[in-house]
Amino acid sequence: MDDIKENLIPNLHFAENDEEELAEEIGLPARPTIPSLLQRNSQINLLEKMDHSGEQNKLNELRNRKGTVRINQPKVTRQDKARPPDDEQEPFGESLMLLEFGENAPVEAIQWIMDKIRGRRVDGGMELMVRKEPLSKDSKTIIFHLSATHMKLLEIADDMGFMKRTKSGIIRNFNVACLDEFFYDESMALEDILTPADRQIIVKHALETIKAADDEHRIPGTKIILYHGQSIIQAAQSAELITNLYSLHDKRTLKELRHRWIKPTRVQPIDEIRDYFGESVGMYFSFLGFYTYALVVPTVFGFLQLGLSEETETVPFFCVFYVVWMKVFLELWKRKSSSHAYRWGTITMTNLDEPRPGYYGKLARDPITGKWTPQYPKWKTYVQMYCVTAPIIMLCMGIAAFVTIFQFYVEAYLAELFGPDAYILYLPSVVNAIYIAVSTLAYDRLATYLTDKENHRTQSQYERHRVNKLIVLEFVNNFLCLFYIAFILQDMKMLKTQLMMQLIVLQFLQNVFENLYPYLKKKVGLKIVRLFVKSNYEKLKLAHESYDEMGLRSLDEDDPRVVQNRKETILEEYNTYDDYLELYIQFGYVVLFSSVAPLTAFWAILNNVIEIRLDAYKLCSFFKRPFARRTKNIGAWQLAFETLAVISILTNCGILYLSPHMR
Repeated sequence: MDDIKENLIPNLHFAENDEEELAEEIGLPARPTIPSLLQRNSQINLLEKMDHSGEQNKLNELRNRKGTVRINQPKVTRQDKARPPDDEQEPFGESLMLLEFGENAPVEAIQWIMDKIRGRRVDGGMELMVRKEPLSKDSKTIIFHLSATHMKLLEIADDMGFMKRTKSGIIRNFNVACLDEFFYDESMALEDILTPADRQIIVKHALETIKAADDEHRIPGTKIILYHGQSIIQAAQSAELITNLYSLHDKRTLKELRHRWIKPTRVQPIDEIRDYFGESVGMYFSFLGFYTYALVVPTVFGFLQLGLSEETETVPFFCVFYVVWMKVFLELWKRKSSSHAYRWGTITMTNLDEPRPGYYGKLARDPITGKWTPQYPKWKTYVQMYCVTAPIIMLCMGIAAFVTIFQFYVEAYLAELFGPDAYILYLPSVVNAIYIAVSTLAYDRLATYLTDKENHRTQSQYERHRVNKLIVLEFVNNFLCLFYIAFILQDMKMLKTQLMMQLIVLQFLQNVFENLYPYLKKKVGLKIVRLFVKSNYEKLKLAHESYDEMGLRSLDEDDPRVVQNRKETILEEYNTYDDYLELYIQFGYVVLFSSVAPLTAFWAILNNVIEIRLDAYKLCSFFKRPFARRTKNIGAWQLAFETLAVISILTNCGILYLSPHMR
């Protein structure tokens, strides 16, 4: 027992004296490394209480658990302590993040950033492990693989305030000093505490928290200006010094997940989706599944309505039904999302008021903190919103209105030529549905462009304004035609035909495009890149030699991650915006006018059952691994669906008023 204490205590004194002295010299608070000081103290107290007979098994468990207690460690010298972690012969584990620099990135800038990433935390670094990808004849840029030890990840998770499950079953803040409390299963190993998504979030956070010091005013070798406390990685990304930051798929985990997920007879493994892709993707697929189950009720009543009568005497009942169904569905979803947030440890999340990566402005002192931060006048944002964005959106609404009215003129003209029962009369509706599907893609990019120009300070503000634009544009684009038929022409038969035509054609085109395009990009993308993109092998070879001199080692040329990266780097990037927008439009078709089209919910549920498995397959096969994002709900989309529900109350009341029975 004394031998064990002697091996732990010298390291403890070194951490207390030497590191505190170094922290005082550079003006930073002292931070113990993993195992933390509190953890070591608790371990020493535990060992002192052990008797040599009854507690021997627990002592062996502590010895064998990786990273909890380090027995017989060699004495660490000051020179060893100052050396970057990469030089300590630590095995390089999973590539948690890949960092790609631009073709013209200066070697001096890359070396400086790599030193920051590998450097000690007391020196402003994050102590991550780095390997450069070996060059090939097709190499165009310099790519670095980033990793970290399991204990380093746990240390950063502690700093970030992660919520994790304990032995007692409660969810509380993770603390490395009480590491044993978070082994809630006998079969758990150290690496099982954090999910794959957690590790990705932690490394991304670690990179973004590498901040510029007081005396660091620019990135060496570049004109990129830094202010005190600015994220160096985000500044390099904004200036396109770093052109890509992404993660590789974990093939084994992904294969197991895909096998369970794409089978239509199985329930979605929501917790496993969340563990791999993160809370944002997990929340979306949970919402999609919950919404699909909720559609069963209006589908059953829709068939009942269809069987009872083809006339409109059942319309009043179904107008009231859809109003009640919407309210119940949205309230039950709030409860379910809160349940997810509690189990996933995001229930206490708050949005920090920090500038987003794309935010720009002149450097000025913050009146509250006194730090130099980018300042952008609010009046410029308002001018952009009301003098540029608003007129453009009004113009788009005018174009949508013109297309809608023009469609009816064409239909009237064709009716005169071919008669009122000719099949060619369906052609304008089909063309309009195709126009809506194509313009949906254009509006998505337009909303992103306009929101970028408005330069909102925080990520939450940016997302809220972007979603608001999409709501307005897509509402007018998809539903203006239906409003015109319902309340101007007052033709319920035409309304039913137009509604079903738009819904079926739109869903078909969206499913084809969102699956076919990523598939083609995966199959032919790499060949196109090799044909049309010029290699920079000779130029990069000189840079690699300088990185060898600074101790940056390379992955083996036969490392499977090298080939995997070349295949995955050309894949399409996934985000939940497009999928939420698709559900938003479908939800509008279901609740706004489905009281006159009973089978709307049936076609929606049929589409969703297929889409759940198609989305699962495409996400596991044709897309890059998306960045995991922690969230406690569906964000701004909750308000979007609730707004649509309020509007649907008005439309159903209007249809109720226009029905012959009420008249």
